[in-house]
Amino acid sequence: MMSTPFPAPQPRGIDHSLPTCGETRCSGHGTCVSPLGGGTGFVCDCNLGYRGQSCEDTVNGSLSLPLTLSVLGVIVGLLILAFIVAKIRQKQKKKQRRDLAAKHGYNIAV
Repeated sequence: MMSTPFPAPQPRGIDHSLPTCGETRCSGHGTCVSPLGGGTGFVCDCNLGYRGQSCEDTVNGSLSLPLTLSVLGVIVGLLILAFIVAKIRQKQKKKQRRDLAAKHGYNIAV
């Protein structure tokens, strides 16, 4: 049996296991493109929903707090409105019972 002291030669060409420019420079959320004015560097062309020099910011991230506060405000407003409507209806029903009792001559404490 003969053992080979050297590893088997690897095929030449592009190594697809290496990270791409978009994965390293653009946070995996964009692709590297040449700048419009020319030059040696690359700039990131961000995917939809991402922005920033390295596509590190999400567009929705800046909306999350105001949107959450708005939804909470609407929910609290609806709860307050429902409480007010329930109180008004309760007073109306109490008044109707009192008026009906007075009309028929009942002596009911309402």
